[in-house]
Order: sequence, then structure tokens, then C-alpha cells
Amino acid sequence: MRRIKTYLLLFVAVILVACNGFDRPYEGTYEKVLVYVGLGYNNLSGNLLKNLSDMQEGILPGVASNCAIVAFCHNTASNGDYSTVNPPRLVRVLRGSDGKPVLDTLKTYESMSLSPTKESLHEALLDVQKMFPSHSYGMLFSSHGTGWIPAGYQSGNEASSIRQRALSSDDYPYSSFAGVSGESPWPETKAVGNQYILSAKNVRWLELADFVDAIPMRLDYLILDACLMGTVEVAWEFKDICRYFVASPTEILTDGMIYKTLSWDMLSGAQADLQTYCEEYFDYYNGQSGTRRAGTIALVDCSQLDALATAFRAIVDAHRDNMFDCLATVQRYFYSSSTYRFYYDLRDFADQLGATPGELAQLDAALAAAIPYHAETPAFFDLPLERCCGISVYIPDPLRTKLNSFYRTLGWNSATHLVE
Repeated sequence: MRRIKTYLLLFVAVILVACNGFDRPYEGTYEKVLVYVGLGYNNLSGNLLKNLSDMQEGILPGVASNCAIVAFCHNTASNGDYSTVNPPRLVRVLRGSDGKPVLDTLKTYESMSLSPTKESLHEALLDVQKMFPSHSYGMLFSSHGTGWIPAGYQSGNEASSIRQRALSSDDYPYSSFAGVSGESPWPETKAVGNQYILSAKNVRWLELADFVDAIPMRLDYLILDACLMGTVEVAWEFKDICRYFVASPTEILTDGMIYKTLSWDMLSGAQADLQTYCEEYFDYYNGQSGTRRAGTIALVDCSQLDALATAFRAIVDAHRDNMFDCLATVQRYFYSSSTYRFYYDLRDFADQLGATPGELAQLDAALAAAIPYHAETPAFFDLPLERCCGISVYIPDPLRTKLNSFYRTLGWNSATHLVE
């Protein structure tokens, strides 16, 4: 009821401002700016355009407001057309003086052939900073995602040989959950940002490290509407550029995050209401039926990740000898036919390593501080979600020597020494 009353008051205020002519463009430093980055020059183009349309149904700031919504969008000219040039655009999303939503194109990047690069994203975000200087920035990034896995790994020799072994052998720890060939029986998922070049077989990915380096401003929050990004390794990489981090440890259905209430949840209060936003996401997917009832979400306080690393490292150091025995039994965040088979629940991993009650109590306290909210549907497709703390972690695999070597370079591993 309180939210309904506030909506009505805000609507009346907007009408009064418009009627009295107080719609002159705001000048000075903005109070809050929400940045939406939608990299949709791929099979998600139609979904991302719908997300942008849904966003316009929400409560939008006007031109005179000290809050603003700015979108960096790259979409195909039409669904499935990966050859026609359609340059990225920087767009302001606002409510016009007539009460209707407006998409005001601020800049078209005619010479930008690739959007998922550090240079392209950095250029666009610098333009946002220049056009909309603000005391506070938040970002929602929407595209495909694969967690922290390096670009090209899935098509490399190591990943291919492991998939073949899993399909043909009972010796591999999770061979019974190996990816299957043929048409998927599950709803389509979103799969960090990519771009199809001429065809869906030629893909350019934005590396996680480049994504981090591309962001020039400190963010109050970062919401990742991309698959499998709710990993502790990813959260750690962003902890120095954002306070709060919202992501899913599983894949995300192509409906994506919630956009109709995005502007309200992020801009209406003194602080972004991230927990309410996460609850709305969970309620939406938990209210679906059949295989579409599939969703996970977590809100991470990045300022608490150092304490989480300390508690986790103590368990790893004490019980390292049990590590490889856990692969088959730890709560997974990948379903049976998924090819991204790297993500396991952090707390369940610690528990199955053999953590003592005292060690688990320390870890639980650190998790409660670092993850103030998380929620999971009972299952994700055919994967039961029974022992979840809200965030995933990589378990070193003796067969993945190349991936283990890459993992050693990540900041989370430097803090926890999971891979020696």
C-alpha cells in the first residue's frame, strides 16, 4: 500500500511539474545515474529490446530531474541478422513533458564495429560521465555470460576431451551428468557479453578483466543480467569498483532481470533498493510453471568479501587433501546438459571438505555478512537446488590443468590459495 501511495504522489508531482512548465533541462551534477548496458548483437537482440521497452513502462525521470537513466545499446538490425551493420547507440531513457516515454539518442557510434571490447565500453562510459556527471552511478549489464571462464576455453582441446570422456566413461566424477547432444529440452537461457560476427559461429567475447578495466567510475551497485556470473571469483574482481553486486549463480532464462520496476527500485529512494529488486526477480521466476520455474539470485556486499576469503581459506588449508573427492557430491549450479560445468556452491563445498562445526560457524557468519539476500527456486531444470548459499566457487579439477592454471591468476585464488 505504501508503494502504491508513493507511486500516486510521484505521478501527481510529474503532472504538476509538466503543467507549470518546470521541464527545463537539469543543470549541474546529478544525484543518481542508472546506466544500462545491453550488448545484444547476438541471438538475444529481441530479448534486450523488450527489456528496454519494459523499462519504459516504469516510473521514469524527466528532463528536469536530478536523476537520469542512460542506455548503451547494441542490437542487430533484425533478429538473426549478424551481417548488417547496426552501430551501437547511447540513449537517454526519460519521461517527456506529455507523460510519454522518450528514447533520446545522445550519440551513435558509427565507427564502433565491435561493442564487447574494453575500448568500446570504456569510450561509451566515459561519454556517460561527461554528459551526466553524478554523485552516484549504478549499472545493469545485460548480455550473454559464462562466469569467469576465459574466452575460447570451451572450444579448446582440454574442454572438448573432457566432454568426450564424460560421455563415454563412468570413471569421471560427474559422468552421469554429462552434456547431451541434440536439441535441448529446456527453455532458452542467456548463456560476459558477446557479439556475433557474420554468423553465430563466429563470436567475440568480452573478457572479465577487460570488463572490469573498462568501467571508469565507482559504482554503488552492479547488476549482471547474464548467465553464471554469481561466482565468488567474479564478485572479487569487481569488489574495488562497486559496493554491491547482484547476479545469478545459475544460468538465466532469456526473460532476464526485471525491468518494469528497475527505475523505481534504483532511483526512488535515498539508496537503491537492491533487496526488493532481488525479491521481485525471485518472485517472478518462482511464480512460473514447469521447467520455466527456474531462477537463482544473490545480493553481495563486496566490502565483506575479504572476511569471507579469510574464513574460506582457513577451511581450505585445513582440509585440502579431501578436495578432489568432492566433485561428485557438492551442490552444483549446472544442470545435466549444460556445458558450463565449473560452478559449485561455496558453503556446501566447504562442508564436504570436512570443515569442523567451528570452521563452518565462522564461514556462515562471513556468508551472512557478504550475502545479505539470496533465493533459489526448488530446481533449475533437472538440477535440484537444495544446499545453496547464493554464490558459486570453482573446485580445481585434476583433468583441467589449463583451467586450473588460469584460475591461479584470479584475485580470489590469491586470497584463498585454493589452487596452489
